[in-house]
Amino acid sequence: MTGCISKPRAEIILPPEPQREELPEVKTVEDLGHTINYYEHLVQSWEAWADSVKKIIGEESPSQPGK
Repeated sequence: MTGCISKPRAEIILPPEPQREELPEVKTVEDLGHTINYYEHLVQSWEAWADSVKKIIGEESPSQPGK
């Protein structure tokens, strides 16, 4: 009788997720500008993180349907 021997999968290590900080209350137009810039940067950080994760998972995944 033959059996299937599978290798244990290596643990996938992902980069740390971007962290959101609490911002001070918006009181002036300048504060609003800083808040908008902060969130634009945060979105870009999450997008870059997601791209990195897709690359890592794609490299680790043995088969990817549709690719």
